[in-house]
Amino acid sequence: MLIALFVGKAEARDVYVKLSGGTNYNIGITNGNLTMTDAEGRLANLGDSTNISVAGSNVNIMEHSFAMPVRISGPGLLKFAGKTYRGVFLITQRGGLLNVVELENYLCGVLPAEVGASWHEEALRAQAITARTYVLRQSLNRAEKGYDVVDTDADQVYKGAGIETAKTNKAVSSTAGCVLTYGNELAQTYFHSDSGGYTANIKDVWGRDVPYLIGVPEVVNYKSPVSAWNARFSSEKIRGVVRKITGSDVGDIKEIQVSDVDEGGRAINMTFIGTHATQTVKASQFRLNLDPRTLKSTMFTPSGGAFNANNNSTANGLVGTQRSKNQNSNLTFEEEQGIAKMTANGVFTTTELMDMLTNPNKQKNYYKTGLERSARQKIQLPTQPRLNKYGYSIEKTGNEFVFYGRGWGHGVGMCQWGAMAMAEQGWTAERILTHYYPGTVIKRFK
Repeated sequence: MLIALFVGKAEARDVYVKLSGGTNYNIGITNGNLTMTDAEGRLANLGDSTNISVAGSNVNIMEHSFAMPVRISGPGLLKFAGKTYRGVFLITQRGGLLNVVELENYLCGVLPAEVGASWHEEALRAQAITARTYVLRQSLNRAEKGYDVVDTDADQVYKGAGIETAKTNKAVSSTAGCVLTYGNELAQTYFHSDSGGYTANIKDVWGRDVPYLIGVPEVVNYKSPVSAWNARFSSEKIRGVVRKITGSDVGDIKEIQVSDVDEGGRAINMTFIGTHATQTVKASQFRLNLDPRTLKSTMFTPSGGAFNANNNSTANGLVGTQRSKNQNSNLTFEEEQGIAKMTANGVFTTTELMDMLTNPNKQKNYYKTGLERSARQKIQLPTQPRLNKYGYSIEKTGNEFVFYGRGWGHGVGMCQWGAMAMAEQGWTAERILTHYYPGTVIKRFK
């Protein structure tokens, strides 16, 4: 059951969503005609579609000029860039094209875009509360920015009325007004797709302390489309990113070291050793400047491997300097990674793998056997990560560095795939949110 308490009155129940910052828009409507009102109170009938151009503080429509802000509405759903929207359009000099839409209607256009209608009801409810809290918190900065949120994953994905489903709308309505709070304030409800096994401490990612945005382990097994991945980048591209961040040219990069990790194994700092200099940068900053869609997270692993809640630091990819939690294993760090790489290359049978899991004391012999088989069968195993005083080095092949990793996103706050797995195991939305945002309370926002 959700805690139905009351907090202060909302600043506004409408959400101002930035759809575009361009200067030319084609706007339409599903039925009826568009009506425009400009800053001077002038009205215009625009028909069922119109082309709009922006010049300075004016909007030009059909050879007529109107003063911004310009408000466009109509009896049907509004159309822009292949999507349909509830509410009205607002064109402003600072924000561009905005969709001004009632809060709960906005959320109905967020949930299917962020998680999808097939997800468990409690996961959808958790996402609804998280998304509602996020946008209301962001709205506190509207005066500064001219809008509340953008419609991409830079905030949270919003695709309007055209993607609404009965199931996701029900998750919104069943949590109507419910938000996450800490003390007397709205919580900062950052979320991401897949934590890779352990969420991140916000201080390690963005450098500030928030008591409820700390790293927590995933407690239920799950597998997402990005549970394991790898990405390749040229040494020259990485060199340019390091130069952009630090202002210093390290030269030709010879080695990249994961030089600091958090308690879950996520990289905090990375050290780049070049022919001219050595520089250490924050891993999250490096990822965002390199390519966050390809380098999906900073949960790097020497060998990749999907997250497993019961064994998230051995054969699935030991991260950083952390040793295996399996106290019965007699393998070194390098040998554990060798077992993982051999397994990925099909060196062991299913029976042998099960034997290793149930009898960790046999892993040393299996490691030796695997090396012999790999050599005999001419199986080319990936290069083992070279250990150093920091932890391990990112694999280098020719003039490229190969990053292995788990998960997708910054790692702060709720993990969407983790929430889904919890919901399928019977966790309620409230319990899920308490896990990912410890110390917060759900209240009803009125």
